[in-house]
Order: sequence, then structure tokens, then C-alpha cells
Amino acid sequence: MDMVLLDWTRMGRQYCLAGAVVGSEPVRIVRPLLAKHRDAPVRNHGWSAYLMDGHVRWEAFELVGAEPADPRPPHVEDLWVRALRPRGRSASLEQRRAILAATTVETGKPVFGDSLRLTRSTAHLARGKGERSLATVVVPARDVRFSASLREGAAEPDVRAGLGIPQLGGRLLPVKDHHLLLHAASQATNLTALVRHLGEAVQAMGEQLAVRLGLSRPFANEREPAGEVCWLMINGMFSLADPQP
Repeated sequence: MDMVLLDWTRMGRQYCLAGAVVGSEPVRIVRPLLAKHRDAPVRNHGWSAYLMDGHVRWEAFELVGAEPADPRPPHVEDLWVRALRPRGRSASLEQRRAILAATTVETGKPVFGDSLRLTRSTAHLARGKGERSLATVVVPARDVRFSASLREGAAEPDVRAGLGIPQLGGRLLPVKDHHLLLHAASQATNLTALVRHLGEAVQAMGEQLAVRLGLSRPFANEREPAGEVCWLMINGMFSLADPQP
């Protein structure tokens, strides 16, 4: 089974990966997880930065020894694999557009198949709810705004973005897009410059963006009766017309 890498997001010193199964109809999104961690109580083991060094988004990988994982809504995309094997090729521009189009949620429908719960600053979905944990929405580039802060003891800035989506109001979501953050950080010397470069990068993508939204693994939340919740985050931002890494 082959997968085109679509979501490449930061989780500490590791990466969370997700992609589209090549040739599947309709397009199937999977989250490959290392099979050696299948007995872990929480599926929060990512992929090594060393393993992914030199690779790019939209690259094709073989999912070695792929086996279905029991679904844990909203994370129904989980798939156990023994390894990722690079295929040495990338999806064409037409394939990239097709994947984004196929994963875009129809306007007016719940992005993850169930209504998000809003907090003062962000949004989440309760563990066990929803039909998916990954989806694409289309937003005007002009509505996107960034902020960045550096918490004491943190290795990297906390970058957030507002998308101008009416249902979210002015809430700012954590940005986990590895490529976007890497590009902006390579040109910035301080937080102000980082925010500026992020904004410039997004505006250069064109009038409309394909934004990949994702839900985190469950976290305990004492304020919620549901107990554990999955937080909403931004996994990726692409030009809708010319989706590049």
C-alpha cells in the first residue's frame, strides 16, 4: 500500500504524519503509526526527525506491513505499519489538487462529523465523538492572521492563527505545519519577524487557501464533563491553485 504524505505536523521532537492512500476511490486518509507501539496506552508516538530528514510533503511512501488499527473516534484513520519506505517520487500537481478537493468539507457541515465545542480561546471535540480527525477547509488568504509567543522554558515559539471562519470567531488555533514553520523560522530573527514572514508566505499562496485541520490525541481536561478532549489545530496551509510542500 502506498501513501502520499499530506499532513506533516510537529509534536515535540517528533512528527505526526498522515496521507492519502494512492489509487483509492474515494480518497482514503490514513495516519500511519509504528506497529511496535501498538500496545501503548496512548497513540502519541510520532516519527523520528532523523527518519524524515531529506523528505518532503507530497512524497510517496510504501506503508510496509500495513494493518488496520481499531478506530478510536475521532481518530478513525489510524493504521499500524512496520515502516515507511520512500518511493522516490511525488504526487503530480493534479493529484495534489484532487486530494485536497476530495477531503474538503462541504460548507455548513460539521468539519469532523460532529459539532466542535468552543472555549474562550480555542475549540475541541470530546473523545469518542466525530467521524474523522482530519479534514480540509477553504478560506480566503486575506482572513488569516498569525500570532507568536515564547513561553518560559519552551524550545520553540507557540504560533497560532485565526482563519476568519465564522463558527470559530476570533479564536486562534495552534499552527503545527512543519514546512510553513520551518520556512518562516529560517528567515526570522525574532517573534515579530516570524509573524511577518508567516503572513507573507500565506499571502503569496494566492487568494484562497486549502487549510488542513486536525484534532489532537485525547488530553485530560478537568473543565469538561467528557473528561478527555481532542484539541483543534492547523496541520497545513496550501495554495488552492498550486499546492506545494
